Amino acid sequence: MTFMPDTRPDDPLLLKQLLLSANEQMSAKDARIEQLQEQVALLRQRLFGPKSEHSIDPDSPQLAMFNEAEQLAEEPAPAVEAEAQEIAEAEEGVAPIKRRGKRQPLPAELPRIEVVHELPEHELSCACGCRKQAIGEEVSEQLDIVPMQIRVIRHIRKVYACRGCETAPATADKPAQPIEKSLASPGVLAMLLTTKYVDGLPLHRFEKVLARHGVGIPRQTLARWAIQCAGQLQPVLNLMRDRLLEGPVIHCDETRVQVLKEPGRDPSSQSWMWVQTGGPP
Repeated sequence: MTFMPDTRPDDPLLLKQLLLSANEQMSAKDARIEQLQEQVALLRQRLFGPKSEHSIDPDSPQLAMFNEAEQLAEEPAPAVEAEAQEIAEAEEGVAPIKRRGKRQPLPAELPRIEVVHELPEHELSCACGCRKQAIGEEVSEQLDIVPMQIRVIRHIRKVYACRGCETAPATADKPAQPIEKSLASPGVLAMLLTTKYVDGLPLHRFEKVLARHGVGIPRQTLARWAIQCAGQLQPVLNLMRDRLLEGPVIHCDETRVQVLKEPGRDPSSQSWMWVQTGGPP
């Protein structure tokens, strides 16, 4: 690339300025080339280098998974009512006062357990000699979660027979189960489907959750339970499909998936999942 003009001036000062300008341009281009070379080397290292030496992007989802608590804690909590009051004060000409976000009340339908706190006995005696009387109370609520409880339901079917004759004994019936002759109760199956398809918890992690409570159920058994539940829920799926087809437009998303150990197909072959949404407005 030519930096000098075709018609060069005869003035030594102008020539000197042109040389300085050309040197500055060359220095800037050299710095840019060095920067690009470093970026290319870094990309090659990430693409072809050993996995253990790959650096993690600070904005990558993998790293965000570990510092999620710190990121969310730094974000301000929603405070719609406080902001509305600040706007009203600003319109009235009053200097707004910074307020903390208003805490949302706990749902009223949740069960309440009252824990009454009394003053110690030695603090109930007043300095004048009289005994203090309760004149009011301060109430505050705290959210509590009962850890998951695993129990065993024993179905005891009574057997009756007649002592006066030799008729066959009669055994009491047991309620119909979603999966007959299975260890899983309806509550276990409901939690299995909810944790997998609503909360996105893989089966091997749910297997570890059960193992922490001393229950050893392999993930293969959990997978069979999920497949058997799918057959039981097929009528519900049919009704949802009919509801979907009632709408004028169906939105569809196509996602590639790889299914391992699928009969009659190579493990490297691609499969597709179509997710649809729609229905009446």
